[in-house]
Amino acid sequence: MRNTKAPALRNERGVAKHWPVASHRVNPELKAIIERTAQRLDCSQAVALNMILAHVEVGLDGLPTWVGEEHPEKEALPLDNIA
Repeated sequence: MRNTKAPALRNERGVAKHWPVASHRVNPELKAIIERTAQRLDCSQAVALNMILAHVEVGLDGLPTWVGEEHPEKEALPLDNIA
């Protein structure tokens, strides 16, 4: 008989020995996404966060593809500094 408190999806056995711990403050609205995902998938929040991050598209530079859109590189001088 299955323990109903144990989540259906789990990390592989022994990964805690090798995976780094990410301990950061998170916006409560974003934390709620992790909590809802974990509850819906019947898994731990760590597994849910890993699943969410695994679906982030990363470019050749190793950054998420949306970084260039939200934080464009400063390639030229600002208009105020042009003489």
